[in-house]
Amino acid sequence: MLNKTEVLALRGRAQAGLRETLDFFADHAMDPKGGFYGKVDRDLRPVKEAERSLVFNARMLWTYAAAYRLLREERYLAVAMHALDYIERCFLDGDYGGGYWSLRPDGSPADERKYVYGQSFLIYGGAELFRACGQVRGLRLAKAVYALLEEHCQDETYGGYFETYDRKWNRLYESFNIPNPQAGSKALNTHLHLIESYTNLMRVWDDAALRAKVGQLIEIMSTKLLDLEYFHYKPYMTDNWGTTKSLFSFGHDIEGAWLLVEAAQAYGDRARLESCKPIAIRIADACAKGLDPQTGGMYAENEEGRIVKDMNWWVQAEAVVGFFNAYELTGEDKYLELMNRVWDYIDQRVVDREGGVFREWLSDAALPKEHIKNRYPANGWKTPYHNGRMYMELLERTEKWL
Repeated sequence: MLNKTEVLALRGRAQAGLRETLDFFADHAMDPKGGFYGKVDRDLRPVKEAERSLVFNARMLWTYAAAYRLLREERYLAVAMHALDYIERCFLDGDYGGGYWSLRPDGSPADERKYVYGQSFLIYGGAELFRACGQVRGLRLAKAVYALLEEHCQDETYGGYFETYDRKWNRLYESFNIPNPQAGSKALNTHLHLIESYTNLMRVWDDAALRAKVGQLIEIMSTKLLDLEYFHYKPYMTDNWGTTKSLFSFGHDIEGAWLLVEAAQAYGDRARLESCKPIAIRIADACAKGLDPQTGGMYAENEEGRIVKDMNWWVQAEAVVGFFNAYELTGEDKYLELMNRVWDYIDQRVVDREGGVFREWLSDAALPKEHIKNRYPANGWKTPYHNGRMYMELLERTEKWL
């Protein structure tokens, strides 16, 4: 295992990266009138006319609440409360509950649809805020959204959750997670973030029905969504859990691996945890085949047997946590080496320091910095959630070795 000197070095590296990331979004993305700008460009200017996404704001709530829980610095709690205030004032639907998918800059709804994926981050962030400081508004938010998903979004026949609803919670047969209705009706991405959010809520709310739901999600992530031959997750499935497409995402696979173990640990059943550990290790092994042999970064996807060589920023963050999780479970140095390869790739190629100024992470390090994909270091999908959580997971996981 890591010796104390190595642990201290790892923690110093993680803490420096975390503070840099947190400060970037707090300094450049916060709108003093409420919430966060929809985009910030590489010149560090807010794009004030950009729409504002639920995912961005709810992830900011989770990230800064978690940062406060770990670092106990009031400035991070202030950002989390800034996010909660705006969510409650503008995103929440006062008539039908849940959060609108996006807002115009003036705070009015731009897209009133209710994606289960987006709602899950309200649960995740609200529960984390209560966990961090006992703020009951956070718990109230998380419990209210959880109740809505259980009332409206379950598949009562085959289990699991559907994707998309209108403002009044009537089901819609469309989703950004699934390219077309023929590809399926249930998405890995939604269930992955439900197990993440329900687990976090379970940490702060002792409720038998919620615990049962976490158990069901562990089962879904361990069996129905998992390809037990190749140990990759299936991205789209039909109502009755049939597979429709030969595609997998290295990033979602490695993220799902460590979230599965986290859920099983919180669930508290030893037999279930022991059954999940080898799954996480097998997924880590499968994902190691998705590393670029020259740079050490992780590719995005494999579609119909062909690797898609995009180098998405968030995939790298999840790979670091997933490989470190495998190292913790096995004690095998090869997983620590894999983690360090990806982390070195992040520092050398993904972190953007053009002109000596920290400009967050490039969205796709395989593309030139001026490419449109890299134009906005903060946007609806580009928040400190993945990379901030990477650093915080490393800090939490190594604390026991001090």
